[in-house]
Amino acid sequence: MTHPFVKPLTIRFRHCDPAGIVFYPRYFEMINDLVEDWCDEGLGMSFERMHMEAGLGVPTANVECRFSKPSRLGETITRTLAVERLGTSSMTLAIRFAGVDDDTRLTATLVLVWVAQPDGRPVAVPDDIRMKIAAFEAAKNDN
Repeated sequence: MTHPFVKPLTIRFRHCDPAGIVFYPRYFEMINDLVEDWCDEGLGMSFERMHMEAGLGVPTANVECRFSKPSRLGETITRTLAVERLGTSSMTLAIRFAGVDDDTRLTATLVLVWVAQPDGRPVAVPDDIRMKIAAFEAAKNDN
């Protein structure tokens, strides 16, 4: 059974511009934090372990983002991550941030590539991690 990785976040002062809404570059930090949390909590491989012990990394090869509605200081948003595609050495992630009424704040698509450190050459997703990633694959339409 597949399911998304879901993590709430309270919008803090540090995320906001003087108008009290999230300054858009901060969303990219929130997306990266979500990916790190997913690797640690969902896949069982923290970024520290990935980089320092396993000699791997997952740099972002592509990111597309659509901002739908502002988020404000003090609000809690729900961040959701699902795997759209899992290739040999890359994966495409679908990200959605929503407010308490499930109103979309942003959607994003990220392509991450598994690479060997320090040369950055692509490598196959480790088999044990591949099995864990599959648990977060988005439901496929049969249309």
